[in-house]
Amino acid sequence: MTVEADRIEILINNRIEQDRYERSELQRLPGLKFKPLHLGEPTDVAEPDYQRQTWSLAELMGYYDKQFVHNAYLILLRREADPDGLDARLDMLRTGQTSRLELLFRLRYGPEGKRHGTVVKGLLPAFVIERFYRLPVIGVIPRYLRALLYLPRMQRDLEELRGRIAQQKNDSDDNSRAIVDFQNEHLAKIIRHLNP
Repeated sequence: MTVEADRIEILINNRIEQDRYERSELQRLPGLKFKPLHLGEPTDVAEPDYQRQTWSLAELMGYYDKQFVHNAYLILLRREADPDGLDARLDMLRTGQTSRLELLFRLRYGPEGKRHGTVVKGLLPAFVIERFYRLPVIGVIPRYLRALLYLPRMQRDLEELRGRIAQQKNDSDDNSRAIVDFQNEHLAKIIRHLNP
């Protein structure tokens, strides 16, 4: 654990101990109310309209990991992923057993996906090309040529990813500081009310 997390844990434990011994006194104090801590919105991305019948492949491929699987189920199968299915699909993606494109293809052209008939523009040709690249002898050269063509884009994506990781770390640090400040402020108020 980090020093900041240890400090938060100590503050929370102290607060619990104080609450145990002083619960009756705190209930008698008029006007002592805690304001809710606001840490900001989790995301500013609009939720997609899952009822649409036609999607582009780029729209679906714009998501990653759990959010990708969640959206794939909602869009292609018109339902939430069951916990076991979600975990299995995530494991397959994370270990490289399947690609996001292959997962979309299997969901869309599986029995349940066929029933709903959601149209994903570009899915079938992209899947065929991906399968071609996986052929042992024939697919090696085109796969390497494609990788060379995508190097500048991959470098840009890597820089963007580094920036997002740094931003999330900064946001997490800011949130931790906000929690600690909130705890300190309200613990100080409680102590002032108990020791006039």
